[in-house]
Amino acid sequence: MRHALILILTLGACSQDGAYPALLPTDQVLAPPALPAHAAPAATSAAPVETATAARASALQARAEALRGPVVDDALVTRAGATPTE
Repeated sequence: MRHALILILTLGACSQDGAYPALLPTDQVLAPPALPAHAAPAATSAAPVETATAARASALQARAEALRGPVVDDALVTRAGATPTE
């Protein structure tokens, strides 16, 4: 029964009146992609991208450093009856 349902659904998906996608000319398919306007500086020089990436990495490293430390403060650990670590 399960196989019959799969067969019916498969045959239903293969209808003859479905629209076929338009084919593109070869030169259009093989052409280099058009870059959006915001990507123009990266196409001419990698320096702005490298600078922005380095700034982002520094900001993320600073954020990670700020998050270092205990999750639970010593007062709460003591109140819970455990011994503070570190």
